[in-house]
Amino acid sequence: MKTTEKITKTLFESIGKHRSALMGFAMIWVFLFHARSEKLGFMPTGLWGAICENGNLGVDIFLFLSAFGLCFSLKKNTIKQFYLNRFKRIMPTWWVVLFAVHIMGLLVGSKFPDGSFVYPQSISDMFFWYTGLGYFFNTCFYEWYIPTLLFFYLLIPLIYKLSRNGVLLMFILSVPLVLLYKWSGILPHLSLSVTRIPIFLLGVLFFKNLEQNKHNLFFVTCLILFICIFALSFFWKVPPVVQAAPLLPMGLGLISLFLSLKYTRFIDVFFAFVGTISLEFYLIHGYRRPQYLLSFFTKNSVMLVIGAFILCLALSYLLHLLMQKVTEFVELKIRMKNENSH
Repeated sequence: MKTTEKITKTLFESIGKHRSALMGFAMIWVFLFHARSEKLGFMPTGLWGAICENGNLGVDIFLFLSAFGLCFSLKKNTIKQFYLNRFKRIMPTWWVVLFAVHIMGLLVGSKFPDGSFVYPQSISDMFFWYTGLGYFFNTCFYEWYIPTLLFFYLLIPLIYKLSRNGVLLMFILSVPLVLLYKWSGILPHLSLSVTRIPIFLLGVLFFKNLEQNKHNLFFVTCLILFICIFALSFFWKVPPVVQAAPLLPMGLGLISLFLSLKYTRFIDVFFAFVGTISLEFYLIHGYRRPQYLLSFFTKNSVMLVIGAFILCLALSYLLHLLMQKVTEFVELKIRMKNENSH
């Protein structure tokens, strides 16, 4: 085996090995991005500021890894079981958090130093709020990430099937789609979702090449994509997330190799723990409620961020355990009912 093939094989296989840890790393980075707040006095500068300012890239990491994981799930499950697993993992937890945020917002929302959230008041608002459709219809401010994730989940079986006939072509075609969208200004409230299409498709491409043991092909493909997108940027305004997409797998490979070192074992374990509760962590911190709640007790900006992070971890873990127990209880009841009916 050639040296370059050994390197790329080690690089990309380590991503699958440390997928949970990388998802945890992504969620922590997103947390730092959302932690920035002029009203709360946390606006770091220098290197630390640059890290926090670019934390939105954590979402791209998560979408890339999600596409990889979804393909793996599709390979070993039927379509029905695939959707059932996604529903059980996402929807109950999301609804619990949405309900808590909704009630808290109606009761004490006006006291928070953040005026960007609009809570549902009418029945129609509640429908859009709890289904995520409000984001797509732009009825008022809604969290964008989970609705986008659900939309990608809905399409992934079709994307996975089409990928057998050339996901590279799909990825290349998605770039002009994103550029046309940005240039035309159609439905600008969906820009956060549309610009993530290439990174999600790249995650599918990564899985297909890894599955077929074509590590060098994927590496070369990423380089070609980066060169093509870089050339396009001279003529069209290419969104930064689209420009960086082809380089993301290499960056994740290097991080995962770092996590494989003997002296970084603790970091790997901690990141993997956060990755396990990444959905709960994202939902709880996404509305920045813990940070604003703590602002009632202290005005120290650094303590607010540290306290909010610890609180998010604790609440996320408790919610994760609770939803596991609820799911197990419901499944047990359904199984007992089916057995009694026979």
